[in-house]
Amino acid sequence: MTATRVGSPIPLFWLAAAGAVLAVAGLLVGLWLGGSGYAPSGEGLPDAGPVVGWGLPLARLVTTVAGTVTLGMVVTAAFLMPGADRAVVSRPGRRDLVLATGWSLAWALAALTALAFTHATVVGQPLGEAMRPQVFFTYALEIPQNVAYLVAAILALVISMVAAVSVRTSSAAVLTGIASIAVVAVPLTAHGTSLGDHSLALAAGALHAWAAALWIGALIAVTRHGLRADPGFRTAIARFSVLATGAVIVLAASGVANAYTRLEQPSELFTTAYGLLVLVKVALLVALLLVARNARRRVATGGPILPWLIAELVLLAVTLGVAISMTVTAYPRVALPLGSPAEELLGFPFPPPPTAATVVLGWYPDAVFLILAAVLAGAYAWAVWRCRSRGIVWPWGRTVAWCAGVLVLVWATSFGIAGYAQVSVEWHMLQHMTLSMLVPILLVLGMPATLALRALRPATGPDRGPREWVTWGMHSPVSAVITHPLYVLAIGTVGLFGLYFTPLFGWAMGSHLGHVLMGFHFLLAGFLFFWVVLGLDPGPRTVPPWARLLLLLVFMSLHAFFAVAIMMSAQPLGGEWFSLVQPPWVTDAVRDSVDGGGVAWGIGELPALIAMIVVAVQWARSDDRAARRRDRQVDRSGDDELTAYNARLAALAERDGQDSRT
Repeated sequence: MTATRVGSPIPLFWLAAAGAVLAVAGLLVGLWLGGSGYAPSGEGLPDAGPVVGWGLPLARLVTTVAGTVTLGMVVTAAFLMPGADRAVVSRPGRRDLVLATGWSLAWALAALTALAFTHATVVGQPLGEAMRPQVFFTYALEIPQNVAYLVAAILALVISMVAAVSVRTSSAAVLTGIASIAVVAVPLTAHGTSLGDHSLALAAGALHAWAAALWIGALIAVTRHGLRADPGFRTAIARFSVLATGAVIVLAASGVANAYTRLEQPSELFTTAYGLLVLVKVALLVALLLVARNARRRVATGGPILPWLIAELVLLAVTLGVAISMTVTAYPRVALPLGSPAEELLGFPFPPPPTAATVVLGWYPDAVFLILAAVLAGAYAWAVWRCRSRGIVWPWGRTVAWCAGVLVLVWATSFGIAGYAQVSVEWHMLQHMTLSMLVPILLVLGMPATLALRALRPATGPDRGPREWVTWGMHSPVSAVITHPLYVLAIGTVGLFGLYFTPLFGWAMGSHLGHVLMGFHFLLAGFLFFWVVLGLDPGPRTVPPWARLLLLLVFMSLHAFFAVAIMMSAQPLGGEWFSLVQPPWVTDAVRDSVDGGGVAWGIGELPALIAMIVVAVQWARSDDRAARRRDRQVDRSGDDELTAYNARLAALAERDGQDSRT
């Protein structure tokens, strides 16, 4: 028997087949240990049957595997494999994109299959009955996880179409972002647990899924390049080591958070099925870290790497199967009953009547925004440290503004106002104005793009480094669209009417995911608007001060019109939600909405007025700078414009004299 040469398709096929078998084995072992899988329901409960009972976890496994491989292929093409140049992926990177085309198509089909099985499980009918049009179209999209599966399928189809024709690193980078969103869509709609830990459970679950997909997917891609002996493999492995280190840190932190939100006490690790699966997963991850450490040593010493990468893939395949089994295993921790149906819907007890102390110092943490704030503060601090270590002076006022913006962000999303904003339109509007007006102004004053360009060194090789990616992001076609003055004006004003005067507002308030997305919308819309208006960081276009001042005046006018429309409405705003969670101290829902409009009008205009003063000062300073430049030019070479003007007048006078003599 002859040995199979490196680079032939046979090892790749058998590696993929072995990985699939091991993943299914891990799933079955996890289902057995967790007591999950299909079991006929008793006591007259509706039963979807064995096809759905076993099909749902298998469909989830295929969806996860396909999404993981897709993410790994596009991230490797964009960032890990050395490119042909800074704009075009290499030949091996192009093959990654071709593979991503097929895997993303499989991802879309698997997500739609998981949608069908989830729908059948919820309605408690066999798959054929559940898929009847009158049943499917009535109930399927009322299930949040089904909506997430549908979103993931649509995004996967987009990836498939773009990856099929793309050869540019920038396109691969955009596909990485799209794939990341699709990977976390389903975990973000999962059922959280127990009162205030709901937000932490969802955030930790989404981060855990994303970090695992990034690690496993990139490992599959670089192992494939090693088996093919592709050029640039050693470089890809070195870059993958950095990526894997970050993924492991995120996995460890999010795993601890996941266990905390699903276990009542540490002893349940040994006394419950879910706890046993946690221990099995921890053991697998420890083994993975030992194997990965040996693989990284081989990278540093130039020794053989592939055996260790394959061993890492084997352990990851089993771990992935066990992780999927945990999604259908009952959690030991259950939600405690609250005092009323409204509080059950809200997820926490009603906040007391608002006072300065309860609004400012109360505690309703949102893990998503706490993580975001930590990332923003940590990245900015690192960039300032890099500048100072290289002797680059960075104004302390910019740092103070950024830190103030991060602190206000934490206050608006995790302190007392965050609890009141979920039960009262008035306090919701105060939170909205803070997130969309005050926080963005402070963050923009921190000039993050300029700081990044000063802190990051230019790349020395043929590929884009972090600094080049920042530069590309600021001047890309997408940036040109989202920073257009008319676009930022529209999302900052017209978008308010589309949100608040439609059922979208009630849906967003009634879903934790919708609530988080709404907060991100406020934050990003405000940041883009004031980034354009203040014009401190470099961008794809230069907007003169007079145009920015006009843009701000139009914004303030439309914003005032929005606030007046709320105050003049005879119907309470967001009644689909606020009428269901109305606390005893809100006695008049219409009055509460009117007060919310007053907050939007009064408080919302103050940050805009501050921005107007800043733009006016910039305008005056730009005129002064232009005058000083002209004075320096006159001092150096004389006033050429005045000399030309006098010569023109003299020529006209001489011509008039000649005409009069004739």
